[in-house]
Amino acid sequence: MQIKPRLYPHPVLAWFSDDYRTAMFQPAFEVAGNKGFYKIRMTCRSSSRSLNRLIAEKRAAYAVHIECPATRYRALFTSTDESFEIDIPVADIDGKVEVCRLIVATQEIKNYASDEFHADFTGRSFDLMRGDSLAVAEDITFYADKKADELAKLPSIFSIRRVHEDDAPSLDVDLTGERIVVWLSPSVHERFTSLNSDELLRSTLSASVLVPALVLALEKMMRQEERETLMDLRWYRTVVRKLKDLGISAESLSDSSDNSVVLSNRLIGDPLSSSFDDLAKVLQREED
Repeated sequence: MQIKPRLYPHPVLAWFSDDYRTAMFQPAFEVAGNKGFYKIRMTCRSSSRSLNRLIAEKRAAYAVHIECPATRYRALFTSTDESFEIDIPVADIDGKVEVCRLIVATQEIKNYASDEFHADFTGRSFDLMRGDSLAVAEDITFYADKKADELAKLPSIFSIRRVHEDDAPSLDVDLTGERIVVWLSPSVHERFTSLNSDELLRSTLSASVLVPALVLALEKMMRQEERETLMDLRWYRTVVRKLKDLGISAESLSDSSDNSVVLSNRLIGDPLSSSFDDLAKVLQREED
């Protein structure tokens, strides 16, 4: 659920409307997580005397609507307290979470009128139904990325897949999903799968397959218009966190003294150096 600027059949206190002449509704939102729950704290205040009176009379309440597209979690929480907390099990939400903050009618309200209305509503009153929105704040978003998440380690943001067409290129990359998908042609994928079973060859495979894929991703991230289309994706947020560990922000990536090839190798843990060490061990193993 996302609240977009629109017309309502009754006055609504909103950032996109002048239905109320001077009143404001700017609720504060905080979220913190632990192993079991995401704890959401709402601090709601409105400068509208009329709306505050409805809440005091229990005819209206502060509300927060939480929705997670990935898990299809959707819930509405209400309270007449200015500050209240919500606990959401970590299993219920994952990735992008959309938050709508409102004031809603909790019962039918007849002939609602206010001297705070815009002059266009002078002398008019409105019949409200239970659940009608009386005030809305701008939508906000947070990301439910668990620290113990399967994608916490950078290599796990990749998915190696086999292309079905025999004439496909040896390697191709898709950055549009939650993971960076590396497509390998049938023959290359068969060899990759066989070689990946040997622990001493995995660094070489990473240098050959994962590094070029991450190079492409970093070059996309260097362009602002590209970043805006990628920032909701899990792999993007993981890379941003790893870059931050190196003292580099995504916004200043293009200004980094290291180019995308150097950064890619560093982010994955320098598989190139490891591959040379491992290949030396392979040769030693063959001699023995």
